[in-house]
Amino acid sequence: MVAKDKKVRKLDDFAGIASDWFWETDHEHRFTYVSTVLEQVVGIKPADIIGTRRDDFGAANAKDPKWINHLADLYAHRPFRDFEYSVIRPTDSTCVWLRVAGQPLFDDAGEFIGYRGTGHDITPQRDTIQRLKESNAQLAERNRQLDEARNALERAAYEDALTGLPNRRAFERDLADLMAQPSGQIALLHVDLDRFKWVNDSLGHQAGDTVLAAAANRIGSVVQGIGSVYRVGGDEFLIILTEEVTSAKASWIGDGIIEKMVEPFDCDQKTATVGASIGVAFSHPEMGSPAKLIAQADVALYEAKRGGRNTMCHLTQDMQDRMQAQREFAAEFPRAIDAGELIPYFQPQVHVGTGAVLGAEALVRWRHPIRGILPPSTFVETASALGLVTTIDRLMMRTALQAATRLRTQGLVLPSVSVNISAARLMDPMLPRDVEELWQDRRCKLCVELLETIHFDDIADNPIVAANLASLRELGVRIETDDFGSGRASITGLLVVRPDRLKIDRALVQAAVNDPVKRSVVAAILDMTRALGIEGMAEGVETQADIDSIRALGCHIFQGYAISHPLSEAGLAAFLAQRHLPSRTQTAGPMDLPKHA
Repeated sequence: MVAKDKKVRKLDDFAGIASDWFWETDHEHRFTYVSTVLEQVVGIKPADIIGTRRDDFGAANAKDPKWINHLADLYAHRPFRDFEYSVIRPTDSTCVWLRVAGQPLFDDAGEFIGYRGTGHDITPQRDTIQRLKESNAQLAERNRQLDEARNALERAAYEDALTGLPNRRAFERDLADLMAQPSGQIALLHVDLDRFKWVNDSLGHQAGDTVLAAAANRIGSVVQGIGSVYRVGGDEFLIILTEEVTSAKASWIGDGIIEKMVEPFDCDQKTATVGASIGVAFSHPEMGSPAKLIAQADVALYEAKRGGRNTMCHLTQDMQDRMQAQREFAAEFPRAIDAGELIPYFQPQVHVGTGAVLGAEALVRWRHPIRGILPPSTFVETASALGLVTTIDRLMMRTALQAATRLRTQGLVLPSVSVNISAARLMDPMLPRDVEELWQDRRCKLCVELLETIHFDDIADNPIVAANLASLRELGVRIETDDFGSGRASITGLLVVRPDRLKIDRALVQAAVNDPVKRSVVAAILDMTRALGIEGMAEGVETQADIDSIRALGCHIFQGYAISHPLSEAGLAAFLAQRHLPSRTQTAGPMDLPKHA
């Protein structure tokens, strides 16, 4: 007995300086010794534990398979390590997790006489692991939500918001991939709805959207399983055929579409009748460029419309001859540049909450000596083919900034000028130097607008582009993106470019008036701009309803016909002068803004 008391005192002395506790049981698994450290952990005095069975100490775990296996080890007199179980602390009813290890003891005759072991409080570790698990679960859920949002926005980048069809960006990607293949012919059908403008003008944009959505369904019903349908903007659709391509097959599809389109459209108790004109062109191995196939389908479509509409034309040699004539006509374009016939028109950008004119976008026009003022749609393709787009970019920047300076001498302040910049210009190493040279009067801020023809994903990794954007920002130039939501810009590319202002595509803006889904898309885009610190602008606003719808989502900067059509320098001067009349206030609503000249 004396020897045992000495042993206990030695264990107590050692246990007093250890963070773990020690324990012993006899051959019946009754505790004969427990160090005092255990009382600090579980709130039970050692004296209350001595004499109790090992089974009793873990009674709360009696049905746990792990505890049952542990007891089996004890009764089999097997050693054990790192066994974890929980007990309820009687002082505060909290759960405490313990980890124990034990070694069976045998006398000289080999008879089992008990266990000796150690224990450790692992509650803090378990709590930390549990918190980490909960945090990881929360992070996983957040990442899942972000992935869903990113995937939805990425899908939107390739999907037309109104019809759900693949958009222009998806079309260009698919056509380029198909034409890069070494074999196989492609038929391209360019479908344009006839009299669609009449629907918009007479029945309203909601009716126009109804017709476009229904037209997409009708075209899809004809092409289903045969080809791919894309909506590329406005009332235009493109169809790609790749399987067993023949002229007869393309004609059969075209005739089916025309037949479907002449059927009346139901537009909220009103009936709209449109039609379809279709241009058809075929690729050949020597064609090379997808743009050439698109241009040929456009020529065939133009011929179909010239022939009375609601018809279909296949590209012929005569049409190609006329294309050649147009190229010859384009020979005068360089002369037009030298003669100063390319001039800027300005479309004001207004804060509808305050009525303040924040700036204007400079848009190129051709002041043709015979045909009058021509929009860029009539000559940009020619300019691109001639390699003159960068020349036009530089010319517009110079003339627009000069116009802003002249306006200031008249006492008319244009706070900023936005100028379009093409992909070729953006990849020109001389761009920053040119901007510094042309931007002499820094009182008028300069914004460069990345055109909708620029694919962010294609330029994001270009080192020259990255350097040019950084240099422009150092000069104080603001970066804007055009037509976000039209399919040109992906979220990934946007995160790389990080523009100062993002212009929401007119199709989304106008669709948001009556379509809750499109309104949600616009709201998501605006939320994204706010999260990224990017200013949002709605372009293409044509009605008060457009403005009210988008303004309700938190967007206050607008550009479009509801504010003003593009104006000549003189027209812009009149617009600014009217804005500075004493009778006008800075709290004017959008309908109080001066009408276009």
